Amino acid sequence: MKLERMILCFWLVASLSIAGLASCDGSTDNGDGSTTEDGITGTDDDQSPDGATGSDTGQDGGLVGPGGLPICDVMQITAGETPPNLLLVVDKSGSMSESTGGGGGRTKLQDAQDALEMLLDEGDGKIRFGWLQYPADTACKPGAMSDSRAVECADDSVNTIKLRVNSLYASGGTPTGDTLQNANAYQGLHDEERPNYVVLLTDGMPTCPEGLGREVTEADKALALAAVQGLYAGGIETFVIGLGEDLNNSNPELLSQMAEAGGRPRAGAVKYYQANSLAELEAVLQDIGGMVIGCNLLLENEPEYPAWLWVFFCDANGDNCVAQARDTNHVNGWDYDEASNRVNFFGPMCDQLRSGTVEYIDVLMGCAPPD
Repeated sequence: MKLERMILCFWLVASLSIAGLASCDGSTDNGDGSTTEDGITGTDDDQSPDGATGSDTGQDGGLVGPGGLPICDVMQITAGETPPNLLLVVDKSGSMSESTGGGGGRTKLQDAQDALEMLLDEGDGKIRFGWLQYPADTACKPGAMSDSRAVECADDSVNTIKLRVNSLYASGGTPTGDTLQNANAYQGLHDEERPNYVVLLTDGMPTCPEGLGREVTEADKALALAAVQGLYAGGIETFVIGLGEDLNNSNPELLSQMAEAGGRPRAGAVKYYQANSLAELEAVLQDIGGMVIGCNLLLENEPEYPAWLWVFFCDANGDNCVAQARDTNHVNGWDYDEASNRVNFFGPMCDQLRSGTVEYIDVLMGCAPPD
């Protein structure tokens, strides 16, 4: 799965424009017995909840919900995806000047810079990026976990973060725990209006503050793990990336523990994301970027009758529409979250959206509920 494909998919999703009933043959039917654009007349044979009449039993091929019931008196709903917050927490310690591995002449820092720029370009407009690099020049002093070059998660942060990426240099120890604690307190991540994530990119074990930048201590490892647990408790999930052959060949248990604690572990024995080359790091970041672009649609209007929402997957022209099943168990299907006014997609249905196989979505509210 490539991020650019996902961006195409969700650009189409964000292009929803529903006026009246968009039928699969391009006609519209107001459900009031009037003639549609294709010259076929619907009929009025029931009373809709808003007082208007009509159950749209005409023969114009209009959208039909689960149970075969037609939809009438459609509420206009415009929807678009909600860009998530994604804070990039990037290790720039002295060991980042070493080779990534595989006999190549590139350093881990060079690979990180190129891969991060790729992610920023492909996620621009779809992800609200933030930036937190570590350590600061005063590394390993308690509280000195990052410098003033941090960037808050925002819609227009990409160009600023690119400047930070391009100006990175490898120096200092590895205060991972302090930095992640700072991320938890960081403005922009505790956002109830959207999903919130951290990507931790590191090439080694924490060495600060107890290790003074030179040794790996149990206290510093415990601090890093506790920081990820704190993020998760606050509703912020963490992806953990280990960069470099020297790190990944040793299969550090701590990074796997942190990945599990962050709520985004990989399948298998090694739970964190391993990258031993630029190509592997780019693939990892593309996968993560694809996963965080949300399987949800934010509705601009609050539906008067949420139980009577209908979701259709259509082709790029809005034709060949197929009603999708609602799943209140959140296993495979969609459901409406009244608190956030979002339609959320779960399981294989979410996978369909991320793979780009769904080209257009209609979200309608009709007067006839499903069976």
